[in-house]
Amino acid sequence: MDKYKNLLTNIALFTLNTVSTKLITFFLIPLYTFYLSTREFGITDMALTVVSLVTPIVTVSINDAVVRYIIDDSNNQRKYVTVGFWITLIGCLVTILGLPLLDIPIFGGLGQYKGIFAITFIVVAFQGLFSNAARGLNQTKLFTWVSIISSLITAATAGLAIGPLRLGVYGYFYSMIAGNAVGVVLYLIAGHHYRYISLLTLKNDKRLIKAMLLFAVPMMPNAVFWWVGTSVNRFFITSMLGVSFSGLFAAAGKIPNVMNMLSTTFWQAWSLSAFQEYRKANISMFFTNVFVVFRALSATVGSVIILTSPILAKILLQKGFYDAWTLIPLLVLAFYFNVLSGFYGTVFTASMKTKYLLTTTGAAAVSVVVLTWILVPKFGLQGASAAMAISNLIMLVLRILQAGMIIQIRVNWLLEIGTVLAMLIQVIVMANEVPNFMICSLILCLVVFIFRTFEIIPSIQHLIRKNNKIS
Repeated sequence: MDKYKNLLTNIALFTLNTVSTKLITFFLIPLYTFYLSTREFGITDMALTVVSLVTPIVTVSINDAVVRYIIDDSNNQRKYVTVGFWITLIGCLVTILGLPLLDIPIFGGLGQYKGIFAITFIVVAFQGLFSNAARGLNQTKLFTWVSIISSLITAATAGLAIGPLRLGVYGYFYSMIAGNAVGVVLYLIAGHHYRYISLLTLKNDKRLIKAMLLFAVPMMPNAVFWWVGTSVNRFFITSMLGVSFSGLFAAAGKIPNVMNMLSTTFWQAWSLSAFQEYRKANISMFFTNVFVVFRALSATVGSVIILTSPILAKILLQKGFYDAWTLIPLLVLAFYFNVLSGFYGTVFTASMKTKYLLTTTGAAAVSVVVLTWILVPKFGLQGASAAMAISNLIMLVLRILQAGMIIQIRVNWLLEIGTVLAMLIQVIVMANEVPNFMICSLILCLVVFIFRTFEIIPSIQHLIRKNNKIS
């Protein structure tokens, strides 16, 4: 039972972190949509989109290797962090050299903010490195408090710069820089991460560097494909419909991001437990029991968000952004498939078979490009939402098949398929605003809850019996 207790402890700490930080970001949406035009909001979203694309490429996803190898080999922690530091630094220099590319029209005007974008990228990249190092070093409490403080600084700066000072897009960048820079400083000082960074070269550790790169490099195209699956639609929307429509799509996507709040909390805790427990006995049962709870929470939260999407939109989407609320239900379904795919992805990272991530994420990336290109001209933003949902479903199915060759994760497929169908009908009812759509959606939400309750009971009974035996 220790592995479950450790997982619950980690989840509690990461929940404190994620709920506080994501809620802070969540409640900034009214600020952004009130003071920023749809074009300005589209530019800020494009900036985040580009950062999430470029970071894994120029750093070859070294952060993933840092946390994984620190957990596996505590004797060489300093070397792993040092490798991550230098590769991240080189990646930042490469990004600076590539800044002129932002002048290309497909980036929707981001080129006029090149200088401040570069600074934002640097602090975000190093914040990512040190936060992953903290996870590997078992500095979970530090990770939690740094994330909270960083988010509060970001929110306070955004509230001042975008609101009273009316600095628009520049105000957004200032808030990102302030929050992430504070985070980097706290990791270096409070976490003593400066002790793990060597200014000497690692000539004598070529095997160590090679091993890290063999783990990290397959993660890089996987991260790019993942980005394509979740963010490439911004470029299609910008080029086909205009940056203002991209802003509407981005604003609508902020509400389903609550799904990411749930999954991020879980993944951060789960990845540590999966890495630590992978080589131990009963790993298949461990994955099965944890996954059934995760699916239940994800589906229930998703169905509730679909039900309450018009209410949430009234509160969070100001002025002309409100009309985008009908996109939310389908985006929630897309996020649901995405978070389940993320769970199966931990099978590949825990087993260090990261190359298997490429085929599934690559297939989803190709699918979303083709489907977005076909559907956006015909169905507009709903077409982009549908393309995301279908491509994420393709990735999920492929990962289920490939992960099954490594670990057997048992799933009650009758209840799972029933849940997805109930959510799909709920999406259609809400997006088309059929007569009495709120009542119909409520009934379907209850159906999802009942299905998930029936599925989770056997796992809970198993854990109770096991705990009684131990006692």
